Parts: sequence; structure tokens; C-alpha cells
Amino acid sequence: MGHEVATRLSMEETAPAHIYETVETRDTIAARIEQITAAGISQLAMVTIKLFFSVDSKTSSSHPRASMTYFMDNLRPLVRKTDVVFLLDTTLHFLLLGANHQGGAIVQSRLWDALLWRIHNTIDRDIIRPLEITIGHSAYPSPCQSITECIAAASEVNLCSDFSATRPTRKSAGRQAHNTQQPATEEQWPALARKLGIPYLSLLPKKPPMRVQQLVNARLAHELHCYPVGRERNMLTVAMLNPQDREALQRLQQETGLSIFPVLTHPEELQTALEQLMQFPGGHLES
Repeated sequence: MGHEVATRLSMEETAPAHIYETVETRDTIAARIEQITAAGISQLAMVTIKLFFSVDSKTSSSHPRASMTYFMDNLRPLVRKTDVVFLLDTTLHFLLLGANHQGGAIVQSRLWDALLWRIHNTIDRDIIRPLEITIGHSAYPSPCQSITECIAAASEVNLCSDFSATRPTRKSAGRQAHNTQQPATEEQWPALARKLGIPYLSLLPKKPPMRVQQLVNARLAHELHCYPVGRERNMLTVAMLNPQDREALQRLQQETGLSIFPVLTHPEELQTALEQLMQFPGGHLES
């Protein structure tokens, strides 16, 4: 145990900031993991993300490689500097040193939500949007007893989002929003979020930042049945029961002057958050 901790501390001191390795084969990844375990790291987890692009994109002016570099640069800082990250064609492998299977699941959720956010909100025309993304995770030596098995298990699809379908028109989206059937059980809400290709928030902040409250006051939040979560530059994240409500999203964009990133939340959580919003200064519904 002492040797493993000392090895990890040594790696912390010498690890460059947020780098990753570009490799050509899985065998290279397996060899690197063998080196790492030989150095004293006896436990690790792996998260694997695959992005699928149109075949035609390889002949366009924007090559998928540039897009992969973009997504990697945004996801790499979400794991530790001492973790080892590989880029293999259009697949990202995150090797989490010292983590177990549960730790891999936690990082998987973090990376998944961040990737969905980037895909939905990238405005750079040189970045190609993938047609589909998948993610999976595993761990060594438990439950996978070999490194080869660990790599293969992480490549199995745990979550998947398909972006190839054509977006509905405003009229059809309105009908879909009206007819959308909400999940009947607690466990089905995250599954619905994955199907829609957006994050799911089971808990909402009790008090949004003041600058966010100023953008979406209680009156607008109750009218559109949404809750402001946070803002990053020109992007406002809002929790909703129906993230496909195009009219509500357009109204929010008009009122705030920002691009809107919707996330799914549970009805009871949204109702509680909206009631709490009323208690803050300026939270009353009256004009």
C-alpha cells in the first residue's frame, strides 16, 4: 500500500497538465497499462467514449480528427492530471488510476453530461457533430481480472445517444411536447434523458446564482415551468420537464438573449425548486 501511494505521489509531482496520448491500436493501450500496474498501481478503472461520424465527413473540409481534438481538449480536464488518457481514432479512453468500478461509473456520468453539453452547444463550424456517441466503463482487477478483459468491457455500450434523426419542425415538436408521456417510475427518468440525448438532474440547486435569477425571474420560470441552473458565457442551462418544448426554449432565448441548454429533471424536484425560487428577493409573481 505504501509503495502504491508513494508511486502515485511521485506521478502527481511529475505529471504534465492535462495531456493525452494518441495511439494507433488497443495493443498500445494494453502495453501502457501493463507498465502502469508494474509501477505499483494495483487498481484502476477505464471509461471509453466512442464517437461515430458520417463517412462523407472524411472528405469534407472539416476532418473528424479536428473534432476529436476539440472534444478531447474539453473532456480531458474533467479527470485528474495523473490519469492517463488515450485518443485512438474516434475513441477516447480514460484510464483512472487507483479507481474502482464505482469510481468509473461516477466519472462516466460526468464525462457523458459534459460531452452532451458540448455537442449540443458547439458553435464552431469547423467542428463536426457526431451522428452517434456511446460510453462504457470497467475496472481492473475487479470485476475484470485481466487488462485485456478490462479494455473490452469498457468498450461495451452502457449509454448511447443518436443524433442522426432529423429535428422536428416547430409544429410537429409542439405536438410531440403535448403528447409526450412522462415516465411512470423514478428509474425511468434517467433513461428518458439518455433517449433524448441530454443530461438528467435528480437534484436542483436550492438557490440559483444571482446573475441567473436576474435573467429568469420567478414569474417567467413559473410561466414556462423551467428552473435556471447556471450560465456559462452565452449559454444558459435550464431544467425542464419537457426539454423538447421548442416554444418555451425560443421564449427563453428571446427573454434572456442567450442560447438555451435544456436538461431533464423530475416533476417533484422542479416543483420544489420553483416554490423555493419564490422565497428569494424579487421572487414574487406580481408585476
